[in-house]
Amino acid sequence: MKKKTITLIGGSGFLAKYCISELLKEGHNLKIVCRNPHLAGHLRMMAPIEQLDIVKGNIMLKHTIEPYIKNSDVVINFVGVLNDSSGGQSFENCHSIGPKNIADLSAKYKVEKFIHFSSIGADIESDSKYQQSKGLGEQNIQKSYPNTIIIRPSIVFGPGDGFFSVQAKLLKSLPVVPLFANNKYQCVYVKDIATAISRLILDDKYNGKIFEFGGPEKMSLKEIYQLILDTLKIKRLIVPVPLSFANFIAFMMLPLPSPLITFDQVKLLRKDNVISKTEFNLEKLGIEPSSPRSIISTYI
Repeated sequence: MKKKTITLIGGSGFLAKYCISELLKEGHNLKIVCRNPHLAGHLRMMAPIEQLDIVKGNIMLKHTIEPYIKNSDVVINFVGVLNDSSGGQSFENCHSIGPKNIADLSAKYKVEKFIHFSSIGADIESDSKYQQSKGLGEQNIQKSYPNTIIIRPSIVFGPGDGFFSVQAKLLKSLPVVPLFANNKYQCVYVKDIATAISRLILDDKYNGKIFEFGGPEKMSLKEIYQLILDTLKIKRLIVPVPLSFANFIAFMMLPLPSPLITFDQVKLLRKDNVISKTEFNLEKLGIEPSSPRSIISTYI
């Protein structure tokens, strides 16, 4: 197996950490590009600097990422934000303009493979700004680098996640649990995604394809809450609440720098977060998706 030089952009986050671990096991040489390298110190112990280097770069400033993309066999983009902002971390910058900059440079230097993380529901026609920006990002990338492999995961779970771990803390603290919506999710295990990435890197027949990654089961939000409660061995009353009340809470949180919920996220609660009937999924790569039912008890 040929060892690759791989640049991971936005590589200091939860999902990237697991992909880094898997790629290091395969012997690849990694360059981790992030805006604040000092926040990625936890990665430095994973491998010697000859195999893993952490550098500073900003996808909105092409010249800061160009030297790393120029010398790469593979580029993977993990950059994404959940809350829109008026500064550099806006949906437009992180999901649309920045990814195009990466794709432009990947095409310029004839990078062998570009893998881009998008999301379920990415659509320029969506009423959600988040999904609009993700859809526009895909569109921009495909124009610049048509062979991009696009990954659309459902909610990603695993030790250190921002979903089950956060929900578990919330359920512990609330005597009554408000259920703003009962849309469905197809939660996907982070280690399954990491395995998929390691396989996609070595297989060129999937270049240009859009993959959707989900778990083995579609679960409603109420079922997810109940799974967490059962795992924690606690009881809570789950009470349906109109989405209009969620909008009220979003309004009250407008002044906060990191609100628990936004108007845009309320729009997402109206939609299921499940994969389509595409053939390009985990099973296509020979991976049997793992269920949160057998895993979350190990970390929440």
